[in-house]
Amino acid sequence: MTRILMVEDDANLRVVIRMVLERAGYEVAEARHGADALESIETALPDLVLVDRTMPVMNGIELIDRLRSNPATAPLPIILLSGLHVDSNVSRLVDAVMLKPFEPAHLLASIDRAMHADSGELVP
Repeated sequence: MTRILMVEDDANLRVVIRMVLERAGYEVAEARHGADALESIETALPDLVLVDRTMPVMNGIELIDRLRSNPATAPLPIILLSGLHVDSNVSRLVDAVMLKPFEPAHLLASIDRAMHADSGELVP
């Protein structure tokens, strides 16, 4: 089963995203901010990371920088969730950017594309 680490400080949004992902057959781990996410990754490496941009303690951009600079986590597919415009320097570091609010179907499609990006499979 594909394991997704969702890093989101909004508890209500975490509940909604968890429901969408679990209904789609994903295993979901949660973190409230970047520091929590790093601890979670030390315990179990996910297959994909969903990262909110704006969070306390360690924001999403800082977390993405840390993940991309570590050889063990650099290849992980990352999707950035943001309510703000994302500049091209940041968007180059991730596999997809989802602007909030987003439709669950678009999130699932982005996850599917990110998970199959290196496999050579054609994803609609």
